[in-house]
Order: sequence, then structure tokens, then C-alpha cells
Amino acid sequence: MQTETRIFDQFERIRRATLAFTKSVDHYDSPCWMAPWSESSRAPEIEEALMDLWYLEDQDGRETRVYPGLIALNHEQITLAAELNLAKDQFRKTVQSIKDNHSVEWREIQGALTRRYQNLNERLSREGLVRLHLKQVFRHVPLVVKRPDRVGFGWYSSGRSITRITKKDAWGKLVQLNTEAAHIQIQMQRLAALPDNEPLARVQRQAPVLRANLVFADGRRKSMNVSLPLLFPSQGFNELPAFSAPPVSPPTQRQRLIRSDNKLEDEAFLPSIRVHRYKSSSPRGYY
Repeated sequence: MQTETRIFDQFERIRRATLAFTKSVDHYDSPCWMAPWSESSRAPEIEEALMDLWYLEDQDGRETRVYPGLIALNHEQITLAAELNLAKDQFRKTVQSIKDNHSVEWREIQGALTRRYQNLNERLSREGLVRLHLKQVFRHVPLVVKRPDRVGFGWYSSGRSITRITKKDAWGKLVQLNTEAAHIQIQMQRLAALPDNEPLARVQRQAPVLRANLVFADGRRKSMNVSLPLLFPSQGFNELPAFSAPPVSPPTQRQRLIRSDNKLEDEAFLPSIRVHRYKSSSPRGYY
């Protein structure tokens, strides 16, 4: 019960910090722009975007909803935004501790949080909410310390993570699947035919991320991932910097050219576990 109370208190701190920040932005009529939702032609309210903290029913666990925007802040609002990020960090630390040591208790707390905040969810027109989306709770509101002169938004969808694995590792992952299925048996036969010392690579396509490319008055440039509205000091300006809005949804195909020195075969050797062989031109396969 003590752990549950602490989680409730810390989540409530996030909620209060969010409301304090959004009310201040509304009160001072701060210059801001919010992009329309992908599901709607209307732009969300800032509070809606920052309080979107829950999984929707049947939502892919890797998916996070993105809210592009720009908000110019005064000194008070910069402090409030920093306090919100601190509240998120404290909540994240506590949740991680509970998940590491009391995973069953955490599932119970998740259910209690959902029930406790059902009225809030209904007020924000969120239906089918099942549990907290921790990535959306933990993520900071992006805050830069200087006002940019220009901001360009764009999707980055070329990322992938590559992990080198052994034949034994790959076999262990395959046998965890349905080994009675024909396509799994075919892949097991392929793998068995390889030399035991042949290195392999497991490839994970990374979810598209929205990136803001900032240009400052002194010519400095900065790029950062922004899943929430970008915050910056107004510095006496009563209008937003020049900016380009991103497409509503990320591109469906890889935009960057494939590197000529890519050492992995294009087609997965073991597609069920996303494992590729290295090209024969690099017999040891170091990536």
C-alpha cells in the first residue's frame, strides 16, 4: 500500500505540473502552434497532447503518439516546464525500481491507476484506455535554452539497430517459436547447415521518429528528436520562428540511400527472428 501511495502521489505531481504549465500558456496567450492529429484535421489542445499517457486498446506497444508543435515561453513557463520534466524523472525512477523488484505488484498498481483516472480520460475523450503507456509518461517536453531562428520538422525512418549474434544464439531463438511449423523447420535446417563459427546479425527496424532541425541567429544548428511540442524562450519576440510543418505521417519506405559499404545481405536469412548473414565479401562479417 505504501508503494502504491507513492506512485499515486508522483503521478499526481506529473498531472498537476502539466496543468500548471498548460494553464500558464493559456493565461498569457503564448505564441504557439500545434500540428493536426493524424486521426483528425483539428489541432489538439496542449493539455490533450501532454496528458496523452495511456495505451489505447490493441495499440502496438512500440508505438508512441507524436504531437509536433512550437511554444514560446516566458521565464515562469520555462520553470514550470523544467518542474514537469523533473516530476517525470522521479516517477520513472520509482516505476523502474518497482518493476525490477516487484513486477506483480506493478501490474496491480497499473490497474489501480487506470481506474483512479478514468474520469480524466473520459474528459479528454480517450476511450478504450487499458494502462499507462510508460514511454509517453516518461518522455520529456523538449526544451531549448535559446530561441531558434528557424525550425524544420521531418521524419527520420532509416534507423535500425544491429546486434551481432552466434549460430547458437540464433538457434536458441528459433526453438522458442513453433518448431512444428514448416517455415520454422526450413529456417532451422538453413541454420544447421552453417559453420558453427559464422557470425550473424540480428536487425531491428527502429520506429520512425520526428526530428526538429533548429537554426539559431548566430548560425549554430541543432537537431533533436521531438515527440512533443518544442519549447523555447520567447526572448521578447511575440511570434514564432519560421518553421516547416512535417507530413502528417512518416514515410512508409526507407528514404536514405543504402550505404555502398553495407556488409549485411539485404534479405533476412532467418526472417522469423530477423537474422541476416554477412556478405561473402566480408568473410568474418565484422560490421
